[in-house]
Amino acid sequence: MCGIFGCRNMQIDSDDIKICLQHRGPDAFGSKIADDWNIYHARLSILDLTEAGTQPMEADGNIICFNGEIYNHKELYKQYLCDYPLKSASDTEVLLLLLNKYGMKILNKLNGMFAFAYYDKKQRKMYLVRDRFGVKPLYYYQKQNQFAFCSEDRVLFDLLKLPLKFNHKYMERLIENSESDYDELSTFENIYQVKAGEYISIDYQNNIQKYIWYDFTDTEFNKFNFKNQKTVEEYFENLLVDSIRLRNVADVNVGITLSGGLDSSLIYVLAKEKLGKDYKIFTYSNAKETLDEFATVNKLTQEYGDKLTKIEYCEDTMEQFVESLKYLNAPIWAASHVGYYNVYKRIKENNIKVILEGHGADESLGGWPWTLGHAVGQAFREGKFRLSWKIFKVQQQTWNTELNQKSNESFRHYLKLLKKFNRKNCFSKLLKNLFDKTVLPINLRCFDRLSMANSIESRSPFLDYRIVEFLRNLPIEYKVNAIGNKAILRNILLKYNKDYIVQNKVKQGYLSSEIEFMNQNSEVLLSYLGDDIDKYDVKDWRDKNISYGYDTKLYRIIAFKILEKLYN
Repeated sequence: MCGIFGCRNMQIDSDDIKICLQHRGPDAFGSKIADDWNIYHARLSILDLTEAGTQPMEADGNIICFNGEIYNHKELYKQYLCDYPLKSASDTEVLLLLLNKYGMKILNKLNGMFAFAYYDKKQRKMYLVRDRFGVKPLYYYQKQNQFAFCSEDRVLFDLLKLPLKFNHKYMERLIENSESDYDELSTFENIYQVKAGEYISIDYQNNIQKYIWYDFTDTEFNKFNFKNQKTVEEYFENLLVDSIRLRNVADVNVGITLSGGLDSSLIYVLAKEKLGKDYKIFTYSNAKETLDEFATVNKLTQEYGDKLTKIEYCEDTMEQFVESLKYLNAPIWAASHVGYYNVYKRIKENNIKVILEGHGADESLGGWPWTLGHAVGQAFREGKFRLSWKIFKVQQQTWNTELNQKSNESFRHYLKLLKKFNRKNCFSKLLKNLFDKTVLPINLRCFDRLSMANSIESRSPFLDYRIVEFLRNLPIEYKVNAIGNKAILRNILLKYNKDYIVQNKVKQGYLSSEIEFMNQNSEVLLSYLGDDIDKYDVKDWRDKNISYGYDTKLYRIIAFKILEKLYN
């Protein structure tokens, strides 16, 4: 995991580049010149900790500057490059040799998260490539004969000394609908991102061409037989175990975050039961006792004899809120980023560079109560009337009253839900939209920026492309049924006697103590609104009476005001 930067026809001090990227790569800094390109790399050493893994890396005149991990690089080397001697034990060298031999056709063989620049000397072309789902970021700027690219839009803005001009379309979507990062737009005007599953080429005349290298149209699961439940669950379990195995490959210690929920718990259980792995384990303790899942996490880790590091809510401060927002460079769905930031900060203090996390499962399986309303309608439309009613009951049990969510199990309410359903908002289409466009992209920004702000590589087994493709094709009855939402995960956990996790249907999430933080700091937060404060309803904020039902739109407005002040 690293930070990359490159430019042509620009004069930028290499020391400035190093300073701006050092949070993403504090272990080494390298540079190379490729014709009229200057390429820089800040390294977080994970595989091959020697100088042999230093980047940018060159072979046969071609150069790569790589951020991410190719988890199956050893298998790819054996399959495609066995006659090629290696100078290092890094995945970067394997990728470079694969690109030299096969070009961009090799991308579909890669299992990993990545964003990289690859210069083809013969063609005099620079390629900027991003992984299937956009787990790793990559931004670029072009003006006449000038071009620059970077791992973060904020760093690109700082290094190029661009005038502050927020992209209003980006801001409006984020403030109004909590949507961002799914297309080419960034926080700033004139800075764009390479889209997930795409790459661009820049020729010697600075002409850009864009290519889609990945979509869901051709997967091995399009014709998969999902009829036998036992077979389906065993297949998925083996797939997830292999994903976890690949994400344990590292030459440094690997840790894991646990929330007490299904996703991270299943990763941990399978890693222990099937792979016999040991981890340094971290969990966040919520200030509100009824929302704190420490007891569940503690019980789970004690069953395997592992030590648990508890991160207390009281560590959140206004200074850290602003600091975490600076790294995000845009607000996320709510003010919880200060909690996430401090989790990663404590992980860093424990000398852990790689962390396994449960991100990505909710978007593929519909883990939130509000998504299950769509599942009620889809099951009914498919003629699965009993399943529809069972899903409705599960949805009502999933609502969390501690988050100001109310349940209503009446048949009248069930009929009301059905009336709202149409083909446009069916469960399958909703999940596709959550994954491709709305929820996952902003989640990826959150967890990439805040982990890398602390020089930590966050790995998500549920974002293995095989897992994502399998779950996208999975019939609705495996995703939610009488046992609860994310039913396939619950059934696997039952095999390992984790009833106390499975039986809890209430959706909790990996919550920080954002409400306590916001009430304690409401006066300071509101001060950023300045003369605009009269435009908004801020009574609850002033009364220090914010609850989990608060309007997150105001938080996002304040966040942009904070960023504006930081840049000015």
